Amino acid sequence: MATHQTPAQKKTVKRVMHEYKHGDLKTARGARKVKNKKQAIAIALSEAGASKYDSPKERKRNLSRTKAKERRGETGQAAAEGRRTTRKSAASKSTTRRAAAPTTTARKAATRQPAARKTATRKTATRKPASRKTTTPARSNTARRTATQRKTSARKTTARRTTTQRRAAGGKTRAELYREAQRRKIPGRSKMSKQQLERALRR
Repeated sequence: MATHQTPAQKKTVKRVMHEYKHGDLKTARGARKVKNKKQAIAIALSEAGASKYDSPKERKRNLSRTKAKERRGETGQAAAEGRRTTRKSAASKSTTRRAAAPTTTARKAATRQPAARKTATRKTATRKPASRKTTTPARSNTARRTATQRKTSARKTTARRTTTQRRAAGGKTRAELYREAQRRKIPGRSKMSKQQLERALRR
């Protein structure tokens, strides 16, 4: 190690060790992070131009190269700080958006209230004639029911008249013939018509 370090060299060593502490220090090619402390010290001294293993010419060249890199902002510390600033700016933008969100929601709610009142008045206006119209379907339903009841009663009366006429003429209904066939145990009686039942009973 060099016996004496200039303030610029000390500043460079401090920066490199800071990068190593925060995990931002990488190898020369940037392939992997430096995890060994001795390797980090060697990199710091080499970049600061204070390594005892380098010639004075190489030390001067390394120091000028690192200072140019620092001015361009190509160091690991500058990159990390840039990321932190971008994260802070993103966080500040998100907080401003969150603060602006309640105001926008309040405005939307304020605009929705008169719209809701208008829709409520429209619905009430449209509901009034609907109540009048509902009376007519009720009447039609009752009329339909009475008509169907009349039809069923008429059919029943006609069926009763036909049965009474047949009985008066001496004939029997199919139900009576079927009962007679069931009593006599005639086979195939369930599929027979009225005429077939009469023939079977005559045998």
